[in-house]
Amino acid sequence: MRIPAAAYWIAGVGLLVGFSWMYKGETTTFYGVAEASETAISVESAVEVLSIRVIPGQDVQTGDTLVCLRRPDLALRISALTRELDGSTGKMSVSSSEIDQRVGEAKAALETRRNQLQFEIKRLLDERARNRELASRLQSLPQGTPPSDSNDVIMQRVRAMESEISTLERNTKDQIALLQGSQGLQRQTGKVERAALEQELNLLRIEEAKLTILAKEAGVVGSVNVHEGEKVSPFDPILTLTAHSPTLVRGYIPEKVYNRIAMGDSVMVEAVSEHGGILRGQVVGVGSRIVEFPVRLRKIPDLIVWGREVMVRIPEQNDYLLGEMVSIHPAGIAAQLHLGKTP
Repeated sequence: MRIPAAAYWIAGVGLLVGFSWMYKGETTTFYGVAEASETAISVESAVEVLSIRVIPGQDVQTGDTLVCLRRPDLALRISALTRELDGSTGKMSVSSSEIDQRVGEAKAALETRRNQLQFEIKRLLDERARNRELASRLQSLPQGTPPSDSNDVIMQRVRAMESEISTLERNTKDQIALLQGSQGLQRQTGKVERAALEQELNLLRIEEAKLTILAKEAGVVGSVNVHEGEKVSPFDPILTLTAHSPTLVRGYIPEKVYNRIAMGDSVMVEAVSEHGGILRGQVVGVGSRIVEFPVRLRKIPDLIVWGREVMVRIPEQNDYLLGEMVSIHPAGIAAQLHLGKTP
């Protein structure tokens, strides 16, 4: 029995439609890797690392100590203020018969401390000059240029000592004026001065407490970028923290494959291992350039494949593993493939 030509035509159209549907489903399905957002821990001042309390991969809870730091300039100022407060204790109880004696003692103490500090400043400046002269001779090395004052630890110490001298001179002058004034005025002025010093010291103590870095939320230590005793520049990352579970998927769409992925699209994410179930995610980033696929995501590892990156945000509560391979389907295609259910 001869089959009518129309039947062949209908069958051909059906096969073409079927293959087109299958091709479309494949071209809009792509693969990626589950990742977690990373938080870098840094400070806005130059610091020294005193101790590191965590290691990469360690789980931490909110409030756990991560690292302890030190600011040399802050420590010097706190020490100076503490001495000033200790020296101001007896100001309010000085009697008029002791004024001359106390004035002489204050001047002698100032002169002694000033001489000590000036001698130390001169020694540091001489040392700095020798260092800069040595560094200037190393013209062939990129690091041969002498460091700027802003990053010069020696100059920080010099400025701190100069500031201490100024503070001592100012406080001694105030102290003598108080001693030579009336006892009542002396007492009142001493209270004001002490309150100002205590307020400044309290503010510095708060800044000092911030140098003990605590975990603001639970997570996993991603990397530790410093060592104990190391000096760290402002805003350099000291360590990184990541969430316990992946919150992002970095996917890759082949360069030659048509796709309908755009910012804000809803997609379905499925773990290749099938243990993590299916999650609904949202496209939060689409690459504007073509990049090389990671070897892991290539069907043939030795065959280089190019495409676009796509970032997909997924719910924080999930059973995926960090670095796990997943497949990503546009919501419409996922429904056709019976992947539309979430766990």
